[in-house]
Amino acid sequence: MSVKVLYIAGWGRSGTTIVDNILNSYDSVFSTGELYYLWRRGLVQGRKCGCDLPVARCRLWREILDHAYGTDQPDPKRMSELQRQVARVRSTPSLIGDPLSAGAEEYRRVHTRLYHAIADITGAALIVDSSKVPSGAALLPRMRGVEPYLLHMVRDPRAVTHSWMRLTEQPDRGKPAVMQQHQPTESTMHWLVWNTFAERLAKSYPDRYQRLRYEDFADAPRRSIEGLLAFTGVDPGSGPFLDDTTVRLGPNHTVSGNPSRFRTGDVTLRADDRWRQEQSLGPRLAVTALALPLLHRYGYSVRA
Repeated sequence: MSVKVLYIAGWGRSGTTIVDNILNSYDSVFSTGELYYLWRRGLVQGRKCGCDLPVARCRLWREILDHAYGTDQPDPKRMSELQRQVARVRSTPSLIGDPLSAGAEEYRRVHTRLYHAIADITGAALIVDSSKVPSGAALLPRMRGVEPYLLHMVRDPRAVTHSWMRLTEQPDRGKPAVMQQHQPTESTMHWLVWNTFAERLAKSYPDRYQRLRYEDFADAPRRSIEGLLAFTGVDPGSGPFLDDTTVRLGPNHTVSGNPSRFRTGDVTLRADDRWRQEQSLGPRLAVTALALPLLHRYGYSVRA
């Protein structure tokens, strides 16, 4: 039986974490969070699972890893290095259709076993992987026994930059820390590259690629999420929505992601558009100029 996996791609701060958390709150869905970072952040750096325990001490992830690899557990440091060599963002074009290198083939086999183990242990009808990294999405259709779907999430690059420039606490580390910040030029170049790669991947997902703008999701969250479940052929059942804009977020076992992944309970969803009032003119103009090639393509006005 094939394993259904919905991979969420796109540059960070585009609403992927909240979409991920909502999907995870359906009984038939299990979210891994940013599975790409399992090895380096979760197992090497010892960061926390969504359950608030270090990933290495989370009983569910220990059971998944034991089921996937038995006594032949991959060395997390070696896997992290292998990932750096063969599955970085810039590797995406070579992973789409070219014959895989020996390293990429090994990486593909390890992750194929991991997805199957997640499905076996959780019993989920759909696995959601919100890694965002295009190279991970490039490898997914090449994994045996996996039925891949790609969700490409986009957000206005000026809002994205404003979010990256804010100081954000990082609660999944052992000591107090803040998330990495990206300046306007850096954030926008990443936005352009990651979204361009995500579009190129659409051909690898015939009839299984969908683009969702954060702004459209925020306008109609329930309709957007139920549309995604229909897209993957999963029955939503009763679901976590209390009304069209209020959702009850359940606990999760995400291995990495935005700090908001730790949020549970009742949440009223509304668009975060603070950037319109708070963003200064300099960064706004710089981002608008750099992102111009894709602004109109994604339906964003030059005049924000």
